[in-house]
Amino acid sequence: MYFEVEHILEAPVEMIEAAMFRPEYLSFLVAHHEILTGAHPRALEESSGQIKRVVHYVARPVFDHVGFKEVPSNWFEFVESSTWDKRTRTLAFHNVPVADKVAERFLNKGEIQLTPLPSGKTHRRTRAEIKLHSLPLLVRPMAGMVEQMIAREAKRLLEIEARVMNEWVRGGGLAHTAQA
Repeated sequence: MYFEVEHILEAPVEMIEAAMFRPEYLSFLVAHHEILTGAHPRALEESSGQIKRVVHYVARPVFDHVGFKEVPSNWFEFVESSTWDKRTRTLAFHNVPVADKVAERFLNKGEIQLTPLPSGKTHRRTRAEIKLHSLPLLVRPMAGMVEQMIAREAKRLLEIEARVMNEWVRGGGLAHTAQA
């Protein structure tokens, strides 16, 4: 399943771009996000044309049971591996669940592109794919419904993140980002 989400962020593209890679922003994000409970940077490598990063995210469980089976909370943890192209202002990402049972059946990848607006604000477009595969035979008929549910939660996560980014740039975070 493919989906797209667009947001207007309340600061110039350079400030949004800088905030995205600040450890202080990740801390602010977790403190102000209703779904994310952790964001742990694992790697950050910068070259002249790109930034590569790896971040382990922990999210609140969306549900605790599938039928009669209890769902472990680590099913909602994932590691984002991403590459930021400085020239095109595009972040290509691949999110891999931490739980092996989920990771072997789940694909989530996409891109986020920032575009400057004449108003001094930033347009952010996220395009993503969520796909379940290699499911047990009895579960396969529900794959589309589960993909839609996961996409709905991913959109919700992005909506909240956009709100938090706008809080960051309206508050003290903007001063930290401007110094980057």
